[in-house]
Amino acid sequence: MTARTPLSAADLAAMLATGPDLPPTLARQQEPDAASGLSPVVDERGDRRYTDVAYARLAGFRPLVLDLRVPPADGPVPVVLYLHGGAFLWGSHHDPLFGVAEALADAGIATASAQYRLSGEAPFPAALHDVHAAIRWLRTVGPELGLDADRIGVMGESAGGFLAAFAGLRPSDPALVGRVGVVAVESRVDAVVGWYSYTGSLLAEHPDASIAAWASPRSHVTAHAAPMLLLHGDADDTVTTSNSSDLADELVDAGADATFEAVPGAGHVFAGADPSAAVARTAEFFAARLGA
Repeated sequence: MTARTPLSAADLAAMLATGPDLPPTLARQQEPDAASGLSPVVDERGDRRYTDVAYARLAGFRPLVLDLRVPPADGPVPVVLYLHGGAFLWGSHHDPLFGVAEALADAGIATASAQYRLSGEAPFPAALHDVHAAIRWLRTVGPELGLDADRIGVMGESAGGFLAAFAGLRPSDPALVGRVGVVAVESRVDAVVGWYSYTGSLLAEHPDASIAAWASPRSHVTAHAAPMLLLHGDADDTVTTSNSSDLADELVDAGADATFEAVPGAGHVFAGADPSAAVARTAEFFAARLGA
């Protein structure tokens, strides 16, 4: 692998989506965190832990942050971006559910668990823009932190599963990809896992049917989507199982690689079932798809 020259904060600033007339002082306030300014804590497992790293800063808005766990390794490791659930109304990027970050670390995979703007802060597609910004930050800064920029996956649960699936469809529409944070690199991902994902439109009540359809991942299915595994409880009465199974069917029909698997007896958030099998299946899928 070719050695990379460390990126300074000034380098990152030059890659931002700042307007041509933005005052220099404001531009500096919008710089995401550079690797040189980050200090990890090494936990009892030997994983390097970074907390509340700013992957993007928006003018007039709080920093958008992520937590990063990097397992010990002799070389760069793949990374999975984890997106929390919460109906786009609440949720935390701290402590991904059911020990999935630890399971991924055991498989030699880093986890970046990211915030995104909620619906009370900014309407769709702001949250999706944030997801793409986090991916671009991982691709740009990640190699200095021991991550492989060419092996990036994304997973999410519930609302986060909506965002993960959307990012995994590899949209090219600038209105979906956005221009948040670092913009001079692509936001392509290589594998996706969704847990009890919502896949309908976030603008279902919009009077313009075409706009409502545009806000659903199922309107952007193509053969070029990333390989996708969708896990969903067969007793989920909050987000129905068809949200995952129908998307998987549509992806397969389009020529993409997608698998739907029901979790027997599980409700939403895998309630009523042991989530360990879903966690193991998730780690197995990413290990195979990302070459861990």
